[in-house]
Amino acid sequence: MMENFYSKSGLTLKQVAEELLFYEPDERIPRISDLAEKFQVGRGTVQSALKILEETQSIRLESRGHLGTFLREKCVSNLLKFSGVDRVLAVMPLPYSKKYEGLASGLASEFSRLNLAFNIAFMRGAKPRLEGVKEGRYDFAIVSRFSALEEMKNDDGLMIALSFGKQTYVSKHAVIFSDPTKKRIENGFKIGIDTFSNDQKFLTYAETEGKNVEYVEMNYMHLLQHLKADTIDATIWNMDEIDTTLYHVEPLTSKKAIQYEKEMSEAVCVIRKSNRKVEYILKHLSKEKIVEIQRGVERGDVMPKY
Repeated sequence: MMENFYSKSGLTLKQVAEELLFYEPDERIPRISDLAEKFQVGRGTVQSALKILEETQSIRLESRGHLGTFLREKCVSNLLKFSGVDRVLAVMPLPYSKKYEGLASGLASEFSRLNLAFNIAFMRGAKPRLEGVKEGRYDFAIVSRFSALEEMKNDDGLMIALSFGKQTYVSKHAVIFSDPTKKRIENGFKIGIDTFSNDQKFLTYAETEGKNVEYVEMNYMHLLQHLKADTIDATIWNMDEIDTTLYHVEPLTSKKAIQYEKEMSEAVCVIRKSNRKVEYILKHLSKEKIVEIQRGVERGDVMPKY
C-alpha cells in the first residue's frame, strides 16, 4: 500500500496525498500539470500517485472535462498515512484528577473514531509540555488557555488549534493552609511553588503580591505532602481532587489571581503553526463529544480509557 517515501515516486505520492488532504469533497482539485510543476516532477509521476490513492480508496475523483477534476470522496486516515502521519502524539498533565482522565479518554475516543493511531505522554508543567511541542517531540500539548496565551506572547510560532470550554482544565484553585486557624497568607510564610506549572506559579505570585514570604520550590505533586508535614505554611492547588475534610481551604483573595483563573479553567490544544496536518486533524475532532466523555468520567458514569 505504501510507496517507498525515499524514492521520487514515493515523495510525490506523499506530496499529492498531503495536497488533497486539504480539499473537501466536491471541490475542484489542481490540474495534473499544475501539480507536476509544483512538485517538480513529470505528469506521469503525478498520475501514478493519483492512481495509487484511488486504488487504495483514499480518494474518489470525477473528471468533468473542461470543468476540471473534482474530489468526490476521501478517506482522511488513508491520506494522512500516505502524507507521513502514521500516529499523533499528544502531551498533557499527569492524570491525577478525573477531569484529566476524562479529557484523555475523550481524545482517545475521537481519534479512534477517525481511525488514527494516537498516543498520550503525561508530563508535569505546562512549560516543558509546550517546549516539547516547539521542539517537535509532540504534535500538540494540552494546557490551560492562560498558559497558552502566556507562551504565545513570546513565541508567535505557536497557536491554539482547539478549545474545550470553561472548566475543562480545572474547576477552580484555592489557597490551602497547614494551620487551620489561618485565613490569609501572612508575612513570613513559607509558600510552596512549582515554577514548572505556569498556572500555579502566576496564581502564587498574584496571591502573595506585596507580602514578605519565602517561596519553596517543589514538585506540584508533593505540595500537599509538605503541607501535612508543616514544611510549608500554604500553597495554591487545583480543587478538583481535594478532600476538604483533610485540608484547610480558603478561596483566592487577590483580584489579579481571580482574573487569571478565569482563563485557567479552559483546556486548549496548542500546536506549531507550521503543523497544518495536525491542525486539520484537530478541527475534525468533536470537542462536544470529548467534553461529554470527560463529564461522564467525572461523574463516574464512564470508565476512563486512554
